Amino acid sequence: MKHKTEMTFPVELTFEVLPAMLVEDTELPAQLDITKVLLTITGPSGKPRQVDITKTLTEDQMMLFEDDIAENHLGGN
Repeated sequence: MKHKTEMTFPVELTFEVLPAMLVEDTELPAQLDITKVLLTITGPSGKPRQVDITKTLTEDQMMLFEDDIAENHLGGN
């Protein structure tokens, strides 16, 4: 048997702020680029391990993280 549910875990995000740029006479605003999302789990030996889960996240999930970073750490867009 199987059961599907949701859980919440703290993660550590690493990101870069890409500067605004001019493309064909149009200025694009600065952008956030999340480079790593790490989940810390405890291995069989009891030592904590960090697992990179970046590639398992959807674009919508990444956008939620980017919005959270912009709002809480960069003073909004």
